[in-house]
Formats: sequence, structure tokens, C-alpha cells
Amino acid sequence: MLTAVTLRDFWLDDVLPLSCCPMFMLPRNPFDAWPKWWTMTDAPLNGSTRASGAMEPLYWSPASPVFEMPETDAPKLPQKVLWFGATTDCPPEALKFIKPECLHLPFLLFSNFELPPSLRALLEELVAATRAGKPADAWDAKKMQALLDLQQRCLDEFDKCAAASRDADRKAA
Repeated sequence: MLTAVTLRDFWLDDVLPLSCCPMFMLPRNPFDAWPKWWTMTDAPLNGSTRASGAMEPLYWSPASPVFEMPETDAPKLPQKVLWFGATTDCPPEALKFIKPECLHLPFLLFSNFELPPSLRALLEELVAATRAGKPADAWDAKKMQALLDLQQRCLDEFDKCAAASRDADRKAA
């Protein structure tokens, strides 16, 4: 109720009691100056990741000292996951959530499977598009549609690459 009434952002202070994850993030403009961060996974967002003891890949990141997923442990996840974005223009309140070696980078990418250059190029293009825009672009239907189309291309390529990686894992086993 406190969050709903005050729109308080608990992420920058702490997480809710009895919870291990940040809650109630306020909506953001995709073209704002703040850091950008995405996670893509082939895990279903219900079912296996919600079972007791399951690791939710959307909460953890190799760039975070708080919700850390070490790069050496990422391949142990049962799902294919990649994390990417930019950590430029980070406000002081968010510095504690990003490892120092991951700060101030125009593009950052982690993955628990081999990525082809085509997918990496699309991800870089998506990050660059959000960084090149200005906040008013969020109200420009053509610019938003172009961003959504680019995001869909990234998702389609990710799905294709994750499926190919799973096939290769099965053949290797």
C-alpha cells in the first residue's frame, strides 16, 4: 500500500522484508540518460523458474555485486541467458548495484552460451538506439515503433541462437 500511495522506489533504498528481490520499480523512459540493462532468457516465466529452489535468471547479473551471478556460474543455469546494456550516466544512488569494473561502459554483454556476431551486433544496435535518443522520443510513435521492431529482431535472433545452443549441448552430451 505504501508503494501504491507514495510511488516510493524501494530499489534504491532496500528490498521489501522477507524478499530477496527488488520490488516496485517505477516505469522508465527507454531514451532517458540512465543506465540501460536487459536480460534475455529462454526460461519460461512461469513453471520451472517458480519452483522451490529454482534460480530466477531475471534477478541475477554478472554486473551486480548485490544480486551477483558470477560468469563462471552462469553456464550452470538450466536456461540460456544473456545480460546486456550500457552503464554510462549512472546516478550516485545506483552505483552500489553495479560492479566498479562494469561502470561507465557504452556496451556491456554477458552470456552463458556462445553468441554469434549477428546477435551481438543487434544487441549493440538496440543499446545505441536507446542511448542516442532523447526523452521526448518516447512520445514519437515512429521512433517507438522502430525501437520495438529492433527489440523484436533481437528477441527472434536470441531465440534462434538459444535453440541452436541447446541442440549443440544435446549433441555433445
